[in-house]
Amino acid sequence: MSPYPTEIPEHTRRSRFVTLCQQALALAVVVAVLTPAARTVTMEVRPAQPGGVTLPGTVTLQAATTPVAVPTGVVDPKVTEYPLTATPNGVSGRLDVHGSVKQLGDGSAKVVSDALPVEGFGTVGVTWAHGAEVPEDGITVDVRTRVGDTWSGWSAAEYHDDHGPDPDSEEGRDTRPGTDPVVIGDVDQVQVRVATTATAPTDLKVAVIDPGTPQTTEEEGPALTSGGSAATTSGDEGERAAADGAIAMQAATTGAPQPQIYSRAQWGAPEDASYQAKYGTISAGFVHHTVNANDYQPADVPGILRGIWKYHVKTRGWSDIGYNFLVDRFGRIWEGRAGGIDKAVVGAHTLGYNGYSFAMSAIGNYETAQPTPEMINAYGALFAWKLSLSGVDPSSLSQRVGKGTFAAISGHRDAGKTACPGKYLYAQLPTIRALAAQVQQGANLGQLNGNYIGSPNPDIVVRNAKSGRLLLHDIDRSGGAWRIAATVKTNVAVPWAKQILRVGDWDGDGLNDLMAIRKSDRAAVLFRGAGAGMFQPGQVLPSNYGGIKMLAAVGDVTGDQAPDLMGQPKGGQMQVYPGNRLSGFLAAVPAAGSVPGKKLVPTGRWNGDGRPDALVRAGSSLTLYTSIVPGGWSAAKSMKSSAGGYDWMIGLGPMSNGTNLLVVRGKSSGLLYAVPKAKAKKLGSPKLLGKGRKFDLAG
Repeated sequence: MSPYPTEIPEHTRRSRFVTLCQQALALAVVVAVLTPAARTVTMEVRPAQPGGVTLPGTVTLQAATTPVAVPTGVVDPKVTEYPLTATPNGVSGRLDVHGSVKQLGDGSAKVVSDALPVEGFGTVGVTWAHGAEVPEDGITVDVRTRVGDTWSGWSAAEYHDDHGPDPDSEEGRDTRPGTDPVVIGDVDQVQVRVATTATAPTDLKVAVIDPGTPQTTEEEGPALTSGGSAATTSGDEGERAAADGAIAMQAATTGAPQPQIYSRAQWGAPEDASYQAKYGTISAGFVHHTVNANDYQPADVPGILRGIWKYHVKTRGWSDIGYNFLVDRFGRIWEGRAGGIDKAVVGAHTLGYNGYSFAMSAIGNYETAQPTPEMINAYGALFAWKLSLSGVDPSSLSQRVGKGTFAAISGHRDAGKTACPGKYLYAQLPTIRALAAQVQQGANLGQLNGNYIGSPNPDIVVRNAKSGRLLLHDIDRSGGAWRIAATVKTNVAVPWAKQILRVGDWDGDGLNDLMAIRKSDRAAVLFRGAGAGMFQPGQVLPSNYGGIKMLAAVGDVTGDQAPDLMGQPKGGQMQVYPGNRLSGFLAAVPAAGSVPGKKLVPTGRWNGDGRPDALVRAGSSLTLYTSIVPGGWSAAKSMKSSAGGYDWMIGLGPMSNGTNLLVVRGKSSGLLYAVPKAKAKKLGSPKLLGKGRKFDLAG
């Protein structure tokens, strides 16, 4: 019978406890990256930040995008495993054992391996037989390396029984327990020593990994720049989620753009045809570290990732690399586990919480070294975006994650008795939370952009019924009353238009644009803004909207900082049509099921939760659809106010004073009114703006 317990004790009863003092945080100005498809998000940082952190100045977030030499094809690492003890059935005589075992009088044991050869930028780890459970305080493993005639000192290889797949999962049923992988780099030999409080575990092995050498490399920047992943293998959970209408929009809640990410192919990841990703949910993200030397160079990183992958998959028996993402000291983010960077892929990183979270591991040892500002910036960028996909506020300190409660951004040590992610990186969690929260708050998700004249408030666009000329009404507030402060006659005439859309800055040049849908063929014609209420000649985009009802400009709901449209094909479901600048639109993605109604009225952030909302009109009835998130609006609420007296209803979004405003036209009078929001489900009293009878179209 094994002298070790066969059950992992509860975290709260574990005998091993690592106490690490959290250092006081000295915060410098952080400049970070976040570039979705060549866009940079800049926001003013407010004094009060989550966790008491103050971010001075203006923060611009990106993830590092420096080109690096990456493999042009798959690189298969090689692992050599050296037995140190007998197998579970007691066979040792026929094994080529590469070390010595000394059993001590108190029942403990010491095992020392031979000096083992290392090829390439090596990785090493120690594992033992499945089922031979060893408590964390029952074993210590140390590693040393030799270069030339010189041996290094001994350094610890960390072992945490809560770092891996959940034991009751399909992935965790037959895995081998063991240490975390230790990246030892370019050395000649490695030696390990193992000390146990009882008999050494059976089938103890040292795995030495050569990451392989690419046949050819190319200098490349990040391949994943706009959401999704080249590795989109799906399992049963993923198929079920897709069937339920889940979609993979880049950032569909509080509006954080996706940082640029180096793909699996860019580190030469071998792909297993039998691998099927599993999907869960995301309520939090965990920060880890890989516990290796911090002096690696940019070109070493792909090999480091292949070494970790090989150890996790071939030595430990996991289905793929355990982390969802990894980040190097240069601030570059790398795709980890396959299945889609914008999906809730179940990893093998935080025991008991893998199905409810994601993790990014910092390459290096941050118990002994400070993380770089570039790395912290990358954490803020990635966590802002990834949490936004699930509507999670990164500043939240109380998230229900499985059966536990954690901060939305937590360290591995918060979920288990471990030093991970190291005291210096752990001390930066308040900064990471603040950066991520600021990105989410600063992004312009779902806001309606229709300011053409240049005043503080959005304008409405109307068409003269006789001439087809478009005019702009500047809506302003003076003396407590809403009014049309100015009217500008544009240089655009669209007598052929069926619909006018205030699409915002569609072409990305900083000026708001107009779109008209042509009646004859439902083509989308873009009029690029020229400033002061004028526009460039129209150009037909390579898209049309035949057969689509309730078409509306909803602002940016996909989180890529480009305006989007929504609409519902006849007999179909509500769709998002992601804007793609002058190339028109990306492929439509589902936003909800079939929505009953005749008119979609975007309102921007109507109910105050920071996410885009919309009113849908069916006759005189109004329904408020709130919080566009992956899979659709989160709730539908019947409005207490009637739309029966109006033939127009135009959402302007928040005005300069914060008021959510609609502009309506009286059906019988032809008068224009400003209607403010009174409550989430109630409209305020209409305020007269002026006459509108001579106009036949508005947007």
